[in-house]
Formats: sequence, C-alpha cells, structure tokens
Amino acid sequence: MNVRLFQNCIEDRHFDALIPGFEALDFRHNPRPEWREFQIFDEVYAQGLHRSADVVGAVSSRFYAKGLIDGHEVRRWITANPGYEVYVTNPRPQNVYLCFNNFDRGRITHEDNALEQHYQQVLDLAGVALDMQSVGRQHHGNYGMCSYWFGTPTFWERFMNELVLPVTRLSRQELGSELHDFLYQPTPYWGVSEHRAGALPHLLERATSLYINAAFPGRAAHYQRTREQVLACCLYPFERDLVEQFGDRVDAWDAAGEYDEVAMNYFRHANQHAMQGRKAYMQWLPLDFGHGDPRPGFPWYARLQGALS
Repeated sequence: MNVRLFQNCIEDRHFDALIPGFEALDFRHNPRPEWREFQIFDEVYAQGLHRSADVVGAVSSRFYAKGLIDGHEVRRWITANPGYEVYVTNPRPQNVYLCFNNFDRGRITHEDNALEQHYQQVLDLAGVALDMQSVGRQHHGNYGMCSYWFGTPTFWERFMNELVLPVTRLSRQELGSELHDFLYQPTPYWGVSEHRAGALPHLLERATSLYINAAFPGRAAHYQRTREQVLACCLYPFERDLVEQFGDRVDAWDAAGEYDEVAMNYFRHANQHAMQGRKAYMQWLPLDFGHGDPRPGFPWYARLQGALS
C-alpha cells in the first residue's frame, strides 16, 4: 500500500522541524488562514495530490506535539490495517473521558450556548444532511479531532464535494450577515494560534467525525491507544485524575453502549470540571503547540512523569 503523509509547512521554520515519517507540503503562501487546514485540503484536492497514493493525509506541524505519534507509527498502523477508506487519529484521547461529546465541550470553549444551532443553520444552507443538534456519544471508535485523518482518493472526493466545498462556497448573501460573521469573525478559543479564526474550521472539524460515521459506516479505522498512552496525552493534572479515577467506568459504558442517569451526570460534571479548569489554568499557562510539545514546560510535568514511571 502506497501511503503519503504530508506535513503542512506554513512558515520557513516548519521545514527544519519535519515530524519523522512526513514529507513537507509547502504552504507558505497561506492565502486563507481563517480556513486553517481546510484551505490546504482545498488545494490538495484541486491539484490532484489526493490521487498520488492509495492513502493521503495532510496534517499540521503540531501533529506530534498534540498526539505524541509520528509518521512512522501512522504508516505502520495504516499498512497493518488495509481496506479502509479513511484512517482517523485523535490527538486528545483524554477528551473521551472528560465529556460526552465534542459539542458539549465546544459550548464552553467557544462561549456559545447556541453553538449547535448555528452550525446546523450553516449546514442546512449548504445542503449538507448532517444533524448537528442531536449528536450522541463520541468515543474512541467514532471520533477524531484536529482533522488528523488519512484518506483514499474516494474519501477525498466525497469529503470535499459533500461536506467541505458546499460550506466554503456559501456567499455572504446566502449566509446573511449574522451567520457570515459567525463563520469568519474571530471566535473565543483557548489555544494559542497565529491567526484567530472564526467558526468555519471548528464547524467543519466537528462535522468531519459525523460525516465519516454517516457516509463511511464500517469503512473508517480509528487509532486505538493504551491507557498509558492516553495518560501521556493529558495536558493538565485534573485531566489525568479523571482518566485514572473513572476511565474504567467510561470504557464500560462505551462497551455496553448504554448511558444511564449516572453516566450522564458524570459526563456533565466532568466536562465542566475539565473545561473550566483549562480556562483557569491558561490565564497564566497558555497552551501553545506551535513550538513543540508544551507538556515538559508545565510545572507539574516532572511530578506526573514520576507517577508514570
């Protein structure tokens, strides 16, 4: 199986810090930074690069820093599991233990209690038949983040034409001023980034998992991690505490596919605990993946490493 793994190089320094196993994709022209990775997907698709191998992916320079896996591991995993249309990795597997789904988390991150309604309005205008207002449980078997996926030419064709292009081609007139501003004016977001994007890339990123599940049932592989690997991805002590204390319970709920009142109460409180905790910590300790893994720079890192060993 021929697999091409691109690392998006938007700045000169990215060429000197290629993640092992990836090849550089020169995107220094960066014409639409407000689209984030979706401008790169648009160009990869327009230039036909998605047809240059059996499986092609294009990920940010933050891929390793976020998820602690490199291109060699991605390639090993894909080639060991042939036959899927798309291969999905989740760089924040701890989130599965912190919230019921990514939309519960997003309302706090973006300070918008009507987030799903706004997303749904955009998708309805674009003619994309996804339900963003009745999202169920998102777990290790159906969920990814940060657009860290690797797809066949068939996946790329359908993904671009059935989800991405219908949304990005919506005009200001079609959207109306309120939804246009929602998509393109900077939205609250707790991470450090060079460009403060609007809701557009966040909408498309969250829609990607729903699209994959709806359009490619049984044809998507999701990268699985051990509990130790999940703990290594944790950013803050309270994330690790929740995974250690309640991880087995969450895994059991997911294995059964049943979420009773006890489970839903846990997810509701854990989500508030984790997300408000992140916002509190980041007033003084901002989260920046733009220059490598930020974890070793946090004051609790040495203590947590001692616990891991």
